[in-house]
Amino acid sequence: MTQSTKPSDTTADARRAARPPRIQRPPRRDTEDDFLGDEFADGDFEETERPRQVTLTPLPMAESREVLRRRKIRSALFSLLVLLLPTTISAVYIYGFASDVYQVDTVFQVKTSYESGGSGGKGALSFLKGGSVMGRAMDESFSVVRYIESRNALIQLQSALDLRKAFSDEKIDSYSRLKAEADDEAFYRYYGGIVSIYFDEISGMIVLETRAFEPDMAYKMATVLADQAESLINDFNGRSEHDLTELARNELKSAEQRLREAEIALTKFRNEHGAIDPTATSMSVNSIISSLKGQAAAIEAEIRAVRDISRGEVPRLAELRNRLAGLQEQIKIEEARLTGSDTAWSGTLEQYGILVLQSELAKQSYASAQGALDSALVEARRQKLYVVDVVSPFLPSEARLPYRAQTVFFTFLGALVSLVIGRLIWAGVRDHMV
Repeated sequence: MTQSTKPSDTTADARRAARPPRIQRPPRRDTEDDFLGDEFADGDFEETERPRQVTLTPLPMAESREVLRRRKIRSALFSLLVLLLPTTISAVYIYGFASDVYQVDTVFQVKTSYESGGSGGKGALSFLKGGSVMGRAMDESFSVVRYIESRNALIQLQSALDLRKAFSDEKIDSYSRLKAEADDEAFYRYYGGIVSIYFDEISGMIVLETRAFEPDMAYKMATVLADQAESLINDFNGRSEHDLTELARNELKSAEQRLREAEIALTKFRNEHGAIDPTATSMSVNSIISSLKGQAAAIEAEIRAVRDISRGEVPRLAELRNRLAGLQEQIKIEEARLTGSDTAWSGTLEQYGILVLQSELAKQSYASAQGALDSALVEARRQKLYVVDVVSPFLPSEARLPYRAQTVFFTFLGALVSLVIGRLIWAGVRDHMV
């Protein structure tokens, strides 16, 4: 009889009690994903001298392929909805409802007639002066831009073209149309959308853009606004010329008044004394006196000659003496007209000289004031600004806006970017939720 080699039940129970506790294996995710090896699948572990302690993290519950497929389908449908819905709405509006917009581009420049040049110190001074004038032209260009953007320009444009009626027409699509009940603030904001203006500091040009739903209206808006800009520059020129010439004009007016008073006083003096030029009159009196003295000297010489010849009294001698006495009397009378009495020409000449001097000073002052005014006018003309039309307003033949294809494309691009950003954000949120 063969002896059995199987240990007894008692020995087997003792051996099982001495074994380390059995490690429970976590549920397997899939048969193919069993990364723990086959030794964990069958049988008991044999006891070793130094048993290893293994800590396993439970894996997430598996989802069926059908659930994953449905999730992918929903994600794709959502992506298509995000992309196609705004793109479709944009395309339907742009191609089906959006009104054509006509735009007129007007380019003009504020310039001055001053041209600096030359060499040396004078040229450098001219350059500095010219730089100040150019700086003024740039300042007034910014003023024109601010004026076109202001409510004053809108008020004048409204009074000239009745913009409210033109842009609230029922033919315009409801999105672009001005609301009939729009208040002044809404109307001003709408004005900012149909009129654009900016100043290019590099080229010094002002670019004006007017938009309307009729080509004739866009052209009229550009024309009226350009005329307003030119009128504003002319007002600036008038104020600048007035400021530069006001002092010179006042000085000229004062000098003219002084000259008029001096001439009136001189005329009055001449009328009172019955002489146009008392100086000339006194010179004529001096000439008469000189002539009389010469005649008297000749008679005295003749008297001496007759006396020497006749050696006594003769009738000729008495006649000569009478003539001499008459000449001497006349000389005294003429000399008295010049000096020696209250009505003598000496006092008259003094008064006349003062009046003449005042008249001459008034004439010089008037001439100086006139020269100052001429210089001020030249400076005002040097600083005068004027508007040059680089591109005049024109009547557009076709609509420029809206950019239909570009609008639809950029709508699709924006939806795509939004979708990508949204998915990235959602992925980050899911990672933090696990």
